[in-house]
Amino acid sequence: MEKITFQLPDDLIAQHPLERRDRCKLLHLDSSSGEMKEHVFADIVNLLRPDDLLVLNDTKVQRARLYGVGGQAGRKVEIFLVDKLKDDEWLCLVRPGKKAHNGDKFYFSAREYCEIISILADGSRRVRFVGAPASEIMEKFGRMPLPPYIKRDDTSVDRKMYQTVYANEGFSIAAPTAGLHFTEELLADIEKTGTEICRIRLDVGRGTFKMIETKTYEKHTMDPEEYWISEESAKQINTAMKKGRRIVAVGSTVTRTLEGCFQSNGEIKASHDETDIFIYPGFQFKVVGAMVTNFHLPESSLLAMVAAFATPEQILTAYNFAVANRYRFYSYGDAMLIS
Repeated sequence: MEKITFQLPDDLIAQHPLERRDRCKLLHLDSSSGEMKEHVFADIVNLLRPDDLLVLNDTKVQRARLYGVGGQAGRKVEIFLVDKLKDDEWLCLVRPGKKAHNGDKFYFSAREYCEIISILADGSRRVRFVGAPASEIMEKFGRMPLPPYIKRDDTSVDRKMYQTVYANEGFSIAAPTAGLHFTEELLADIEKTGTEICRIRLDVGRGTFKMIETKTYEKHTMDPEEYWISEESAKQINTAMKKGRRIVAVGSTVTRTLEGCFQSNGEIKASHDETDIFIYPGFQFKVVGAMVTNFHLPESSLLAMVAAFATPEQILTAYNFAVANRYRFYSYGDAMLIS
């Protein structure tokens, strides 16, 4: 396995969103020829075909980062909700972990707190929320879970901009960032051209930031993530595929959902299931014909996926071009359309 990596100056990691979502740069890579063209994101309305099917992930990012005070030393800790286990018991990451012991209680208010029930082998905690449902505590006290490469606290701006305009429901702890560039007006303009839009949902978990640390792709494992495909969306996608229309996936989450579902069922099946599919160079795409995506971290599973859709050489050429032309990288950064 040849690692897919590149040199990225720190000042190209976007720390804030643009004022207008659809004014970011868009680099269009034609994988059949290797040709690249520069656009602004709003130009995507002219890059999509009238018979395309554009697939969005309408999951919702929750305010999963909490700060509580308590424990044996009465210290402030970060409590990051990862997965609901039952009722108001959650799997959480607690930092600093050495200050969170079994039985410790961390308060968000005089009556609302959480209690550490157990410590798992990987260092995560099983936590019970008391005084109000965890959903209410997140809504009242939670912070937007900005990724670690954004070196600042979240603000009220992030509550709007680190969420797609079409977010509906679900529990994601990271945004499906390729979708952040769409505005309601842009989506309406896209539909006016004849391009059909459908929605699926995959809840983004902590595995989204997992780096490839194995010597071969085959030994790397992905954390399973839940997805939902409705009867209507499954029908839209299957009908489009049978007619030979192009499926345009907005982001890695849509790509993994569609390819994972097809790999398991031989078609896009209406379902609530999990996928742990890992897409890397050599993968044969069965569903997705074009992909909207952000610029990803070196040596990440996301970078391996886009290198599978084009070629590693094409992606490295595109990324080096983006660096040289000062594109903005990662969650709040610029975008690519790979066709």
